[in-house]
Order: sequence, then C-alpha cells, then structure tokens
Amino acid sequence: MPTGAILAIIIIGLLLLLAGLVWILIYSYAVRVAYKFFSRPQPRPVYDKSPLSINQNTIFGRGQNWFYSNRMNVLDWQMTAFDGIKLYAYYIPAEKKSTKDVVILIHGYNDMPSVMAAYAQLHREKHDCHVLIPHLRAHGMSEGTFVGYGLFDSQDIAMWMQYIETRLGPGLKIILHGRSMGAACVLMTAGSGIAPDSLQGVIADSSFDSLDTEMSYLAQRKYKLHLRTFLLLVNRITLQRFGFPIEKCSPASVSSRIRVPVLLFHGTDDKLVPSYMSDNIFNRIRAPKRICLIEGAAHVMGYNEAPEKYSQEIDKFRDSITDSAWQRLIGRVPDEED
Repeated sequence: MPTGAILAIIIIGLLLLLAGLVWILIYSYAVRVAYKFFSRPQPRPVYDKSPLSINQNTIFGRGQNWFYSNRMNVLDWQMTAFDGIKLYAYYIPAEKKSTKDVVILIHGYNDMPSVMAAYAQLHREKHDCHVLIPHLRAHGMSEGTFVGYGLFDSQDIAMWMQYIETRLGPGLKIILHGRSMGAACVLMTAGSGIAPDSLQGVIADSSFDSLDTEMSYLAQRKYKLHLRTFLLLVNRITLQRFGFPIEKCSPASVSSRIRVPVLLFHGTDDKLVPSYMSDNIFNRIRAPKRICLIEGAAHVMGYNEAPEKYSQEIDKFRDSITDSAWQRLIGRVPDEED
C-alpha cells in the first residue's frame, strides 16, 4: 500500500478518535448539566426544623420569623403523589373554621417552603382564609430525587386541591399563588384541565414562559453562546434518565386554556427570569388577566420592593375576582414612572 494511503488512513483514524473523545466529553458534560439542573438541590432533612439564623432585612425573612414564632399553630399534612412519593405541606387554618376561602402558596426552586409565610401574612391580613404551603417534590420534607419545575408539580398541586376539599368539605374557593418555579407551577395547574372547579384564580410572580427558553436564556447569559444543540442533548438525557420532557414544561403553551382570572407580577430588573417571559404568558391568556410590573425589582423581589403596590393589587384581585368589577381591572398596571 502506498505510503500516502497509509498516512491518510492514520489521519482519518486519529480524526475519528478525536471526534469520539470530543463527543464523550460533550456527552459527559451534558449529563453533569442535567443532573445539576434537575437533582434535588438540598438533602432531605431528617426532621423539619427552623434555620439557625434568618435574615430579617427582607419582607420574606420577617415572614419566616413570624412563621417559626407561630410554628405550634401550623399543622403538618402529608399525602402520596401519583408516582408514589410522599409529599408534605404546612397548613394554617383560618380564624373562622367554617370559611371556604383557601390560598395555596407555592415556593420556587431551592426555596424553603416557609419563605412563603410572608405571602400568607399578606393574604390573611385582610381576608380570613385557610393557607396551604406545599413542599414541592425534591424540596423541604417532601420526597423525590429530581425537581419537577412545575410540570410534575402541577399534578401534585391538583391533588393537594382535591385533598384539602376532602378535609374542609365542598364549596371551597381556592386561589393559587406561586413565585418563580412555583409561579410556573400554578399556571400549568390552571391550564392542565385537571384542577378542580374550586379553583377561583391564579397569581403568578416571576414565572418563566417555558423551561426550554429559560435554559437557553441562562446558557446564553453565562456563556454568551447559543447552545441550542447542546440543550437538545440535555433534553434527551433528562427524558431518558428522569422521564422528564423539558419541551412540555411550558406555562405559556397551556395559558390559553386557563379559565379563571390571572394576576401576573414581575420585576423589571429580573436577571434570572426576564420580565418579557411574563409578557409572553400574558399575551396568550384568554381569561380575565392583569399584569403588574414592579420597577427596578430583581427576581421575586417585587413584594419586597413595592409592598404597598403589591398588596393593593392582591386586594383588588381578591375583592373583584367574582365580581363584574374585575372586567374594569383587566390590562397592564402602569409603571410608577408612566
């Protein structure tokens, strides 16, 4: 065989070997990304306990302090999810036990469920209501090895709604209020078609429009690159290893099927989930809707930065949710500078 041909074969072999090594490195990195993104962010504690210290410089820290100061008045509920894992929740009964008003508060990624106590105070300040704060799968005391990002959680929340109906009786009026990943969860719960008729309204603070676009946004922000092909590989890995279809985790895609009023919040300085994602959701909702942009607020910090405005919007939403006056509230809340 001519020397040139042998040399060509060697070069081709080396190139194939190099390509194989590159593919192995890319695939291995994609696996690490998938596990980092979807694995449980914190180990499940042996028992539920308050944190050693609470930063009370924010409204959420002060809410947590209130929660743990009144922990004896909070009940612990649990149920079994559709896939057999045990889920936990905090339940705070209303002052008037016979009230039918219920608020279910859904935390975000890697949040302690007790961070939602500030919102519990907000709702209970003017409206006597029962409050349920579920621990999302792979968070808090709930079992689970991977994060549901609102997709699997939406089925869990629908089950929690049915569960609370069995505990409190029929005729409930339930409002879902979530932030970040919890906001995506409540939107997907409302748009899934599996929520019971007791659902009266949805409040979503800083939701992503789809997990696919959120991951693309984060990749571009961190690496300044469009990594679409790489993310498709991550998608394939999560589907194979977790049974999780990233492309179906999309509040925007189901928002047109929501049949109850929706109130959206988002900070204009949100660098983690940009506010245009709430705009995308808002534009697809066909039910009565309203969006409130909090000027200068970072991710999920709208209530902390503008508590009075946030509270007023909640009051308007609650007071008019079953009233024809809601029709006069539909639309966009102007920014402070408008």
